[in-house]
Formats: sequence, structure tokens, C-alpha cells
Amino acid sequence: MSAEKARLVFIIEDDEAVRSSTRLLLETMHYEVGAFPSAEAFLQDLSGREAGCLLLDYHLGGMNGVDLLELLRGRGITTPAVILTANRNLSRERLSRVGVLAVLPKPPVTGDLLALIEKACATPR
Repeated sequence: MSAEKARLVFIIEDDEAVRSSTRLLLETMHYEVGAFPSAEAFLQDLSGREAGCLLLDYHLGGMNGVDLLELLRGRGITTPAVILTANRNLSRERLSRVGVLAVLPKPPVTGDLLALIEKACATPR
């Protein structure tokens, strides 16, 4: 994986404040960031660029984050993913099946989030 690809993170988050603050945090840490307000917006914008990591909200308006991962996995896209959620009752089996690297509570602890993004971006495919 190229260094450029490894430093690209796609954020799919419907809460603008969370999306903007996370984008700013990652850009401060020298990541390139693409940010989308919904799974559908992300799918419409797939430009052939492969990210090092996906950071997904579980609850999005429309398709949720795990549904999006199932769709991507079905297309052969294996980008490592981290889920953000306030929901503590997610199906661990389903998360494992779609290859979720980790689930972080909202709001995430900054150090935990950065460590997982770094780990996800370094994960071989």
C-alpha cells in the first residue's frame, strides 16, 4: 500500500460537529481526509481512491455503517474500518463478519481514536 493511501481516511458521519472536529483532528495529525454526511453520499463519491481506513458512524440516516461495510465487502473492498457509536448493543458476530477493527463509544477518547486510526491504516490487506 502506498504511503499516500495509508494516510487517507474516509469519515462517514451524519453529525456535522463530530464530522468536522474529527476531520480537523486527523488533518492536524497529517492525515488526508474525505468526509461524508451519509453512506449514500460516500457511495456516490467513490472516486477510485482507496483509503487506509474508514471511520464510520453506526447510526446514519439511511444505510447504517455496518450495512455500508457489508456492501463494500461484497464489492471486494477490504479497507479496515472503525465504528463510532453510542449504541452498546451491537452484534459482535456481524461486526466481526464485516471486518470491523474496533468499536469506539461516542464521543471517542482522542488518544484511543488516533491509535486505532494508525493501526487501521497500517493493517495489511
